[in-house]
Amino acid sequence: MGMNMDQYTPEFTAKGVDGQQLLYLDSDRLKALGVSSQSDRSTIKKKLKDMRKTQEKLEKQKEKKEKEVRRSGKLPLSPDSFC
Repeated sequence: MGMNMDQYTPEFTAKGVDGQQLLYLDSDRLKALGVSSQSDRSTIKKKLKDMRKTQEKLEKQKEKKEKEVRRSGKLPLSPDSFC
């Protein structure tokens, strides 16, 4: 009985939930999106938590790198470098 989050992803996306929003779904939101099974919800939430952790780690690494680059002064910060 392997619950597969991928089976829900297209449904979430169809309802306009993706990317960042996906990471912050809670039980009520999941229920509203059609995940009726309690165990599926908790599995999804566990997965999302892991994904959030990974993302936060990546963001921290990116920030650290950018700080180092800025400190070394190699990269002039031009306004259009922010998107």
